[in-house]
Amino acid sequence: MPRVLIIDRGLPGALEGRSLLGDGLEAHLTGDPEAALERAAADVFDLLVLCGMPAEEQAELAAAFHVHRRWRLVPVLYVSDPQAPGLTIPATFRPEVDGIVRGSRASAAVERRIRELAREGVAGAEAVVAGPFELDPVRLRLHSPGGDIDLTEREAEVLSLLLARPNRTVPAADIIERGWGLDVDERSLQILRRHISNIRRKLAETGQRRAVRTVRGTGYRFEVRAG
Repeated sequence: MPRVLIIDRGLPGALEGRSLLGDGLEAHLTGDPEAALERAAADVFDLLVLCGMPAEEQAELAAAFHVHRRWRLVPVLYVSDPQAPGLTIPATFRPEVDGIVRGSRASAAVERRIRELAREGVAGAEAVVAGPFELDPVRLRLHSPGGDIDLTEREAEVLSLLLARPNRTVPAADIIERGWGLDVDERSLQILRRHISNIRRKLAETGQRRAVRTVRGTGYRFEVRAG
């Protein structure tokens, strides 16, 4: 059964806890983001829902969860205040993974979007798959056509972000800021370049060196069709 963590700053204390959300979904409701973050390293859900807070706070909270590697596989549903003018997109919003909707936590539109995003479930997932490549971010191993590759934690973090968007350029800033929670400066760019170099060296040992491409001045792309 897919598990959904709903953090709602305006949640009445009487609603704190666990409930069923229809369609076989288990919802965990809390108004205390700090307590949820304390359990994030050990307790991973299939969907994170952020309500009752401005976009800036939603982005900060999502980034805090993403410090934990497996949480980066979890989609985030950003619930925007229906009374607020316009629609503010949080800085951490990933259009290929996440969702955004206007409404209150208990509105039909929000519940429908929750069911859509939580249907598949990723809390138990241990792999990021793109073409013939499969990354195990828990055991730090990449399965490739040429054989398995052992990775460091940082290398696995980089590959997790690249494999999540195969054949598409991932900006270096996204890897550094959203993936690592660091400021983009010359030092962090050098660290990233070093990890990319090490990944290529390991891929070369299995005949897959060209899988990771540099897009000059922008970032990197994992080419799943590379041989």
